[in-house]
Amino acid sequence: MPLYTVTTQSGVLSGEAKSTLAGELTAFHSEYAEVPKNWVHIIFQEYAPGNGFTAGEVAATAALSLQIRTGRSPEYKRGLLKRLWELLQDATGAPDDQIVLGIQEVPPGQAMEMGKIMPDVAAQ
Repeated sequence: MPLYTVTTQSGVLSGEAKSTLAGELTAFHSEYAEVPKNWVHIIFQEYAPGNGFTAGEVAATAALSLQIRTGRSPEYKRGLLKRLWELLQDATGAPDDQIVLGIQEVPPGQAMEMGKIMPDVAAQ
């Protein structure tokens, strides 16, 4: 069920860069969470120049949101965030003050994939 949404200013990531980042996110998440690669979904969204801001100033801010099932430890999520930060920063070249990441947790019983209600994390 992992669903990544990567938001960047138009032109920051080429088609090739998106494909590379998608491959890196998929490989990392599959290994880190011990889930099949086909469970990892990634969507790229872009906004027009002049529509991103940091500290009230126009900036090519990059954001990554991740939806996962509840049930992971705080240590697990911190490790996840640290690696995701590195991958996003490497792909975008954005400075620390222009990157934001967040994990949103969804109770397994409130998510479906492949036509089935998601199992608890412990039930994998």
